[in-house]
Amino acid sequence: MQSLLYERIKLLCSENHITIAELERELGFSNSTIRKWGKNISPSINKVIKVADFFNVSLDYLSGVTDIRDSIGDVITDADIISFQRAKQKMSDSDNKRMMKMLKVAFDYAFDDDSEGQ
Repeated sequence: MQSLLYERIKLLCSENHITIAELERELGFSNSTIRKWGKNISPSINKVIKVADFFNVSLDYLSGVTDIRDSIGDVITDADIISFQRAKQKMSDSDNKRMMKMLKVAFDYAFDDDSEGQ
């Protein structure tokens, strides 16, 4: 069974019209380095970072922790986090719970495969 890391790299290579061998050459890896990862041989973190940087995806995406390709810093800025923290400080506990319910309902609706117009 091939590792999820290897499967994600194969997918990214396919999407970017590059072979794994070409990726290895581009990143300065020896031949079959990435292919060995498909046989559950653990790569060094430095090499995985190079692959993530090459494809501009997060380490969490490559490792299968998430299906979101962007790093959190590409999606939410420090200013956004500060705004969230300030808003939370101004909310009562009941408003906070209500807001969390609203966000969950909106998220579930937005990502429901059966909802129309999405």
